[in-house]
Amino acid sequence: MTTMRSAYRWFPWSIAGAMTMVVAVNLVFAYFAIWSSPGLVSEHPYDEGNGYNAVLDAAARQEALGWNGKLSFIALGEKRGEIAATFSDRAGHPLDGLSVTAHIERPIEPLPELVISLAASGAGRYAAAAQLSRPGQWDVRIIARRGDALYEFDDRIFVK
Repeated sequence: MTTMRSAYRWFPWSIAGAMTMVVAVNLVFAYFAIWSSPGLVSEHPYDEGNGYNAVLDAAARQEALGWNGKLSFIALGEKRGEIAATFSDRAGHPLDGLSVTAHIERPIEPLPELVISLAASGAGRYAAAAQLSRPGQWDVRIIARRGDALYEFDDRIFVK
């Protein structure tokens, strides 16, 4: 006597194969989740979040100053150029007598921050030469001080 083989004999194996695929894909996702960038912008986000009222107070003090700042970058060659910041008051008059620094960092890779002091060149303009390690985009934070007054602004430059 001959026995009939069921047409569904591969069904359990197809379920096992599908589950194996799900586990394999989940393992790949877990690998990339562990070894890729976590997307954190700050080393201490909780502490900075708790201190956000101080950030808002500083922004209000800066707004009350009425200062305006503008950043420019003039390329002087490969990976180097002149960083200049121009400052004016609320009425548009140039601000002289400031102590100005530029904090330059790469937005996409953890290179050390470059800090440059900008020298006054008259009419509210402060400038310095900058030699950068790579071409591409750089974030520049300008910090200007006069006595207790503090003014900060950020901009992005592109270096060839």
